[in-house]
Amino acid sequence: MQKVQGNINGIRRTYIERLETIYDMEVDRKQFCTSEMLDLLAQFTEITGREAMVYIDRAGRVVTVAVGEQDRVNLPALRMRRSETRLSGIRCIHTHPGGNSRLSSVDIQSLKSLRFDAMAAIGVADGAPDSMQVGILDEAISDNELSLNLFGPYSADSIPDDLLWDEIRAADVRIRPAESHNADFEIARAILVGIGAQDEEEPLKELLQLADTAGFITVGSVVQPRAKPDNSYYLGYGKLHDLVLQIQALQADVVIFDDELSPAQIRNIQEELGKKTEIMDRTSLILDIFSGRAQTREGRLQVELAETKYMLPRMTGYWTHLSRMGGGGSGGGGAGARRGEGETQLEVDRRILRKRLHELEKEIDKIKAQRGVQRVARERSNIPVVALVGYTNAGKSTLLNHLSNSDVLAEDKLFATLDPVSRRVNFGSGEILLVDTVGFINKLPHDLVDAFRATLEETRYADLLLHVVDASSIEREKHMEVVEDVLKQLGANDKPILTVYNKQDIAGEFIIPDDSVAISAVTGAGIEDLMSAITRKLAETRTVMSVLLPLDSGALISRVYANGQVTECDYREDGIHIVATVTGDVAAHLRDAAIEVYD
Repeated sequence: MQKVQGNINGIRRTYIERLETIYDMEVDRKQFCTSEMLDLLAQFTEITGREAMVYIDRAGRVVTVAVGEQDRVNLPALRMRRSETRLSGIRCIHTHPGGNSRLSSVDIQSLKSLRFDAMAAIGVADGAPDSMQVGILDEAISDNELSLNLFGPYSADSIPDDLLWDEIRAADVRIRPAESHNADFEIARAILVGIGAQDEEEPLKELLQLADTAGFITVGSVVQPRAKPDNSYYLGYGKLHDLVLQIQALQADVVIFDDELSPAQIRNIQEELGKKTEIMDRTSLILDIFSGRAQTREGRLQVELAETKYMLPRMTGYWTHLSRMGGGGSGGGGAGARRGEGETQLEVDRRILRKRLHELEKEIDKIKAQRGVQRVARERSNIPVVALVGYTNAGKSTLLNHLSNSDVLAEDKLFATLDPVSRRVNFGSGEILLVDTVGFINKLPHDLVDAFRATLEETRYADLLLHVVDASSIEREKHMEVVEDVLKQLGANDKPILTVYNKQDIAGEFIIPDDSVAISAVTGAGIEDLMSAITRKLAETRTVMSVLLPLDSGALISRVYANGQVTECDYREDGIHIVATVTGDVAAHLRDAAIEVYD
């Protein structure tokens, strides 16, 4: 997957790289777009003859940049929560070659289908943005149809930001149900739903943290004591109707369930709650957070793979629509116009998603191959690899920053950092490669584990795992079990592990188990003890061997050079004398093959 989406075949890499800089541009919350962004889009279109587009969310973050054919732009598979009563929170700005900024019929259809905040077309003339027309939804004129208002064309250097934002806010209110008109423009009101044992304290505590991280206001919760979810409605049928009353009383926009819902459960629950209430489950909530946190190409790729796997069997439950957006007045067809006789839009969308799933899996395989090459290079350099693992928000990124003098984002939120990070750290007695990994969590979706396997499998090849534990959490034992389960899934549970109890400055007194370390990554307390423990643990994983091997041991010697540090290699008449520092498995092979092992 390219960072710039769409058809970039035949386009110079320098042009693509210039377009990629749009991701780094900052758009103020009060701005509709920036002149710098429009200039870049227009220059690209003038040079290549192809349309370009950018998606921006309400926080001013560039979500996606894409390139299309000369008369058409592919809409990337943006995952949006199902909602027929709210705008998506995304505005689309795209170019029209030839100076025509008027929205085409397909532009307007995409605006309606995807509930964009706004659809804007830029007419490009002589390599510069000439004018812009903006479409914003107005109100529902029937159950399945929305009217819209067109604004402009405006001169590209005099776009009325305040007017357009006022219209978006008004549209957001008009298409919402009457009872939610006073809801906050930016933040949706959520009710959390789960099942749990009678004596379980705060069963939805973690779901509440996830909802807060995703930007929801939690206004209520429903917990039903059950051994397992109901197969049809998750809750019992009577409890579900209590939930309907609570939604009405609290004017909630969304209901978030603490487990992954099946397609049938989504369909049945939606019928009972009505189309005006948005439904999310734990998996879609985590994916929502991940999609906003991934910044690198690899991170975005892995998140999209997880989203695609999750969405494919649920397309009749969660609304999504993959379409095509026509350019400057072409009025050309779209996905619906290309489908075969008798083929429904749902079938078209499923076919597109399956194709995208195949493409993503191929890209993930490339990442695994690249990591394999990097891993061989690391092994040849004999630099030990230490991987940070742990429950989300345990303080792994803060510890990475402290040990390596880095500035990786570290916040008191779940999944504050998502993309893989590695830093070289000099301990005085040697150098290690410190690798951070995505935080684990209870009920971590299987699709996410599979999607991030290329990254998480680094733990399988690490010389040492630092299991970072939030010592201040009363649920630390449960969190440790979750981490151990995920490591088992990855086949990394037999690796040497050093348990690091972090946040000792706020944890209070508790007994530290033997062979563990207590630290505070914030204050630096215990860091010297940690460094000594890492050095000691790594020494235990490597052995200095002095052996005499048969003269035909070329393959084994090559392995020693690839996986260890050779200090002496002497070819004699009676064999090959080699002295090397090697890992435990290589040491075992040397002992088995040796003519003689020296002390």
